Amino acid sequence: MKKIILIILTLTSIMGCGNITDSENVMANTSTSMKISGMTCEEMCAGRIEDKISRMSGVKSCEVDFENEIATVFYDKKKVDIDEVILKVGDMNDGQYGVSEVKTENIENTNSDINSGGGSETGQIITAPSFELPNLADYFRNIL
Repeated sequence: MKKIILIILTLTSIMGCGNITDSENVMANTSTSMKISGMTCEEMCAGRIEDKISRMSGVKSCEVDFENEIATVFYDKKKVDIDEVILKVGDMNDGQYGVSEVKTENIENTNSDINSGGGSETGQIITAPSFELPNLADYFRNIL
């Protein structure tokens, strides 16, 4: 029994190492806001739209304001055709959602507004790979 628990803990710690996702590597240079009609609830409708659009390749993030029916998508315009995003939203939930009032803006500063104080510094922030411990309750719930 101790060996089984040790093996399970070892495997969960190995699988819990955080990987850098595609959205973390995307340099968002464009933002598009759009009015989405047909949403009936914040959790399932707005949350699902945020999730599905955020998972698209080349998309940095998607934020949906349920009360104002506005979605804002931050993405790399070299990798994402905004018409594909609009079609994806329109096709969700058997065509329940409608998209209108699409406004696109270019983002000037893609990293941050940090200026170097001189010398040879470039003002870039260097990050190390992340490490996350797994949520054991979720892991065991999925197994059982």
